[in-house]
Amino acid sequence: MTSDMDTREDDTGAGPDTSRYLDYLLTNRRFTAPAVSAAVASIALPEPGRPLRVLDAGTGAGGALPELIDLARPSAGTVVAVDVEARAIDAARERIGGASTEPGVDLRVADLREVAAEAVADGRGFDLIWSSDVVWPATFEDPAGVVGALAEALAPGGVLALFTTNYYQSMFLPGHSRLERLIRTASELTWGLPGDGPTHYERLGAWLRGAGLADVGLRVLPLAVPSTEPAARAYLERIVWPEMRHAAASHGRAAGMSDTDLARAEELLDPDGAAWAGADPDGFVVQPTVLWTGRAATA
Repeated sequence: MTSDMDTREDDTGAGPDTSRYLDYLLTNRRFTAPAVSAAVASIALPEPGRPLRVLDAGTGAGGALPELIDLARPSAGTVVAVDVEARAIDAARERIGGASTEPGVDLRVADLREVAAEAVADGRGFDLIWSSDVVWPATFEDPAGVVGALAEALAPGGVLALFTTNYYQSMFLPGHSRLERLIRTASELTWGLPGDGPTHYERLGAWLRGAGLADVGLRVLPLAVPSTEPAARAYLERIVWPEMRHAAASHGRAAGMSDTDLARAEELLDPDGAAWAGADPDGFVVQPTVLWTGRAATA
């Protein structure tokens, strides 16, 4: 007898498809905007008696920039927003429009580690460092070390806020939970993510604590909407479902998917197929975003 695993062609073994990078930034920004806004509003900031200094470390398309600028503006503070991608900075600048020319707003192409090191060398730490879906093992080999560097760049009493959309704990294929778990594993393998250990992408709290920060805590800010909601629909159709389809093809077998599983995944994720997930009038998406925060010691 021949098993499904024997009769199907091997996984393609392809890495992640990053060709939709800018589209991802924009659609993700629109979908997660309510959670990002609520997350920023929940942060208890110090009152240093001087203009606030804020760093948006890895701003992407500037998802949190309007809220961060609003935080700094009453004290005539400054917001430094950095990203290593010039196209991300361009998208962030477009996001905030005229605010990009305000004296206290500084958008630049830079490595967040270098900006943090500059702040330490200058002795001008940040009262808030915000970083969203940036510090994780797909970007940095030593995410704990990056969190440590950001923590060193805090002013006394400053807050380091690590926000994650919690992609791998989200519901994108309701009604197909077992299959979705397998595809999620295939995606983790496609991105080369560790399945366990100190660099696992869910270890943000441990990284904050390891950096010596106090008052480490988390807040869950869930997004739950029908898949017909426009922002959710764009995110699912243009980013999520294509990424899941790619992951199943590239590492589905390695994740434990049978031929039957792979065929069913293709049926659900093929927009031209009769069983396409997007045709389900009762579809929905749940994304349990998480905000982790830690505070530097006061002087």
